[in-house]
Amino acid sequence: MSEKILVVEDEAEMRQVLARFLTRLGYDVHTAASGEEGWKAVEETEFDLVLSDLAMDDLNGIGLLERVRATDANLPFIILTGVGTIETAVEAIKLGAFHYITKPFKQRDVEILIRRALEFGKLNRKLDTLRLHEEDQEFPKMVVGSSKAMHDLLRKVEKISDSQASVLIEGESGTGKELLARMIHQNSSRRDRPFVPIDCGALTETLLESELFGHVKGAFTGAIRAKRGLLEEAQGGTVFLDEISNIKLSTQVKLLRAIQEREIKPVGGNQTIQIDVRFISATNRNLQPAIQEKSFRDDLYYRLAVVPLYLPPLRERPEDIPLLIDHFLNKFCKAYKKKISTIRPSVLEAMYGWPWKGNIRELANILERAVLLAEDETLTLDCLSIEQVPARGGSAIADNTALPLKQVVEEAEKSAIVKALKAADSNRTMAARLLGISRRAFYDKMAQYGIDG
Repeated sequence: MSEKILVVEDEAEMRQVLARFLTRLGYDVHTAASGEEGWKAVEETEFDLVLSDLAMDDLNGIGLLERVRATDANLPFIILTGVGTIETAVEAIKLGAFHYITKPFKQRDVEILIRRALEFGKLNRKLDTLRLHEEDQEFPKMVVGSSKAMHDLLRKVEKISDSQASVLIEGESGTGKELLARMIHQNSSRRDRPFVPIDCGALTETLLESELFGHVKGAFTGAIRAKRGLLEEAQGGTVFLDEISNIKLSTQVKLLRAIQEREIKPVGGNQTIQIDVRFISATNRNLQPAIQEKSFRDDLYYRLAVVPLYLPPLRERPEDIPLLIDHFLNKFCKAYKKKISTIRPSVLEAMYGWPWKGNIRELANILERAVLLAEDETLTLDCLSIEQVPARGGSAIADNTALPLKQVVEEAEKSAIVKALKAADSNRTMAARLLGISRRAFYDKMAQYGIDG
């Protein structure tokens, strides 16, 4: 399959010249007569290279580049510029353009530059793929599945991620609140700065204050040297306060000041330290009763919950279960050097009906045990060590055959893609974000399943 190149040029003659030239070289060429038209094309089609004029009336090449980089870090982008705007073209390189071409140009120079840009793009995509395979995350990406609740949640996340607003994530234990917080951080302008998680329920009040704000030497017994607080360590980044409901009132007062004044004072110290962090907090409890009982400050709550998010439990999004099964089976089969390729229908039915009080964490534990207990390549109820749950339709599913795990996953993926496109009003870029995958991966899956958005 030939590489797809988008030519964005408002001068018709130049646009046609480039299109004919690139087509002769064997590329699949698409054209756009304006920056806005080019952006619409990028949203709807996965290109291997964008070749854009710098000076356009509605949206210039720099503006188009910035939009592209906000959604795709690897798509090669070449700027077309006149001799008088080379300085601006060089600035575009600093913003992420691969290179620039000055008009008038030699076709041979363009051919070489385009070939280099395409190779550069392929290399970066391979590196990204390797990085994804090497990551050892405790949970898969949040957006596996196609439940409306998760799509609604991720639409909110998309809107608020790059703001500075504090976020409060409410949800049961094991639902993946920290993973959602990391997703918000990764989609913000703070992504290159630290993400610092703090478990507020695992520390005593004194230790929590020391962790948050730091301390000076001699501040308390055992403080043999000064220590920098995590709020200072996270400068420019994001602080994730897990189980925020466990913070005592005295610490709440200090935290409120840190959020309001953007400054902290180490335990036992007199000097204040300016901080620049975004606060994301989480709780598995409804904080309203605690506010009524005066055990949690209402002013702190409103500072933390500028944007409240509810992360639904697994039992409210059963559509996600097949893809979660696939993720954890792959992870644990690799860890224990085993292979599971088929699954009994009764296993799926049991998992759909299981209450999942521990949510994704419980699912991961059950599947790890199942992989260890499996005697062959088929996952059975005996492997799960949980009782069989009646079928949702009222009768048990026939269990005399084993379903290929690949088939189960593909059906779940196809359903997820179709529902994501519907939720995103057929906007493919947004649909990919709702599913937590790259646009290129989304387009590949659409082609694999023959889906037209």
